[in-house]
Amino acid sequence: MRARRLIMILLALSVVATGCTRRFQDEEGVVARVNSHPITLGLLEFQYDLQHFETMSGSLPSVSSLRAAYGEILGQLIAQELVAQELATRGQDITDEELSKAEAQVRADYPDDTFEQMLADEYIDLSMWRKQLRYVLGIEKFQRLVLRPTIHLDYREVEQYYQAHIAAFRLPERVRVLVVRAPERAMVEKTLAGYRQLKNTDGLAQAFPGVQVREVTVPVELLTPAWTDALHGTDAGGHGAILTSRSGFEGLLLLERLHAETLDIAQAYPQVESALLEERLQQAFDAWLGKAVDASVIKVSERLLHKQDDEDLPPEPPVENKDQQPVASGNETG
Repeated sequence: MRARRLIMILLALSVVATGCTRRFQDEEGVVARVNSHPITLGLLEFQYDLQHFETMSGSLPSVSSLRAAYGEILGQLIAQELVAQELATRGQDITDEELSKAEAQVRADYPDDTFEQMLADEYIDLSMWRKQLRYVLGIEKFQRLVLRPTIHLDYREVEQYYQAHIAAFRLPERVRVLVVRAPERAMVEKTLAGYRQLKNTDGLAQAFPGVQVREVTVPVELLTPAWTDALHGTDAGGHGAILTSRSGFEGLLLLERLHAETLDIAQAYPQVESALLEERLQQAFDAWLGKAVDASVIKVSERLLHKQDDEDLPPEPPVENKDQQPVASGNETG
């Protein structure tokens, strides 16, 4: 799952640039130029491999489907390059220090040298990964420093959104549960007993090293059969139940039963604000991108713009030479 997280952080906005796009004759290793800045075939192929890694199979994609995928990815790269150029113009481009800090945060999830090993296992080129990471950091910085200050929300907008999407703020019946996992049953029993005294998960983890302790809130309809049976008829703060798991034993202690409810507008405000802000940021970005494309010189390789009529047809079988005599096989006797 770490590889999935690494891949997801590399994916940016799916925006296909349309506008002042010009063709240019093929340059070796270059598929497009954005205001004279090149976008390389290597980066395009790198992005394609990332986005299609989990769907790769033994069959080869058709030329037209590959062209369409490359075109969409190229649109993303053009948008990212335009953002990078805008930040550079403002003196706010991504510094090497910012890039190194972001990379260190990703590496922190990988002990020892497993980061490099993961890259090797997934055939990910580190230099390309860093280039795309810089682009993605640029998108985030652009939204934060350029777009966000232009967006202002008032309470009336929040209330209108809340009323129009009120179903999204209805919470089902839930249970809040303390989950304790350990390789031995006795460790689980001691930890559950310790919680009834400490009432604190942080203190519990320190008091019982080697035991996994966490609180979870789960909708009742999503409980597994084993959890449903273990929690059925129990009261909050009881003795709890212990289940056998693949890695040892799992203790469940019911902390609270939460009834179904609908969040009022004050409770839902952070979620509504976040949803509205996301919509406004996308609208602001689309408007900015349209203007940036119109004001830019974008040249794209003709190989990505032209489609040959027969490019997806299977190869024709070899033409048989009627004048050629068949070659005898095996031993012949006359």
